[in-house]
Amino acid sequence: AQFRSKKEFKILLKATATSQVSSWTDFIVSLILFEFINLNPLYSKAIGATTGGIVNCFLNYKWTFRNNDVSKRMVAIKYTLVWAGSLLLNSYGTDFVHYLFVNWDWLKEIGFKDAGCFMAAQLLVAFFVSVFWNILLQRYFVFQDLNIKGFFFRNRQKS
Repeated sequence: AQFRSKKEFKILLKATATSQVSSWTDFIVSLILFEFINLNPLYSKAIGATTGGIVNCFLNYKWTFRNNDVSKRMVAIKYTLVWAGSLLLNSYGTDFVHYLFVNWDWLKEIGFKDAGCFMAAQLLVAFFVSVFWNILLQRYFVFQDLNIKGFFFRNRQKS
């Protein structure tokens, strides 16, 4: 893949690094809740994704995209929209893939336990959501100075 500039490549590397840090935060919290607190996969993943999302927003705002032209309020609104989609995709995706994995006998035959199926489901879903949802939307929507105020706060004309 070619990049238009070294700056774009550097942003991609930083976004990938922050994604990894926030993903590991998410995975560790999710696994602790699933394995030791005995929460179901959906709630474990939702709470882990929330924790990882907070870490991701902070790191991307301060380090990766650092666009001072974008107001913190607009970043918060746009990040929340993208994060909500990510939360739903990760939570329900992990729950669905976990269900598939625990019902595949061949995974049990090669030694996968329930926690292993849960972690494998998280990793698979997180990869696709990170690449095809989070990084793209954060790069081209969340941390850009787009005028979305009119979309959310329309001026009403008096008749």
